[in-house]
Amino acid sequence: MFIGAGVALAALFLGNGIYASLNSPDTLTPTDVLHKIDLVASVNSVNTDVGWSQDGGSTSSGAMRLALDDLRVLTVAEGTLVDDYDAVPACTDFVTPNACVLLADMLGESVVWFALVPADKANGLQYLTLPGLIDMQANGDEGILRNGWVVKLATPVKRDCGDIDTSTLRDFITRFPDAASTSLVNLTTDNVVSVVCSSN
Repeated sequence: MFIGAGVALAALFLGNGIYASLNSPDTLTPTDVLHKIDLVASVNSVNTDVGWSQDGGSTSSGAMRLALDDLRVLTVAEGTLVDDYDAVPACTDFVTPNACVLLADMLGESVVWFALVPADKANGLQYLTLPGLIDMQANGDEGILRNGWVVKLATPVKRDCGDIDTSTLRDFITRFPDAASTSLVNLTTDNVVSVVCSSN
C-alpha cells in the first residue's frame, strides 16, 4: 500500500511536468522530466519474477529484487516507473555479478523510479560514467544531466580537460555541456566527483 502510494505520488509530480528552468535561451535544457537520483549502487545480483518487464515506462508482471554491494536487498514493485533509456542503455546482463548499476529516486525505502545501466568496464565497482552536465541547482550541490537526471555533486568536482583551463565547474559546464563531456560518479559517495571533456 505504501509503495503504491509512493508510485502514485511520483506519477502526480511527473504529470505536472517538472522541467529545468534555465533562464538563458542559449542554455541547453533537459529533454525529459527531471528525476532526482538518491541512490547509486553496484548490483551483486538481480532476481525477477517470471515474465517481468521494464518496457513501456514502468515495470510489469511481478517484482524485481536487487542485492546491492552494500548488502542491502531492494524490491522493485510491479508498476514502478522506469527510465526510457534514451541517453544511457539499459543493463541486460542479470547473470554476471556487478554487471549492472542501479540509479534510483527513492521515497523512504521504496523505489519510485529507477534506471538499471551497465557498469563501467574498468573500475566498475568504484565508478560509473554518465553523460555530461548541462546545469547546476541547489546552490551547486546538484547537477543536471541532459536526460533530466539530477545527481549530487562532490565539493569540489575535479575538472579535467587537458591543457584547457576552466575557472569553475559552471565555466566547465558552459564550455563543455552534454555530449562535449562526461561525468564520473563515485559509487560509494553517490555523487559526481569529476567531469572530463570529450576531447581529453
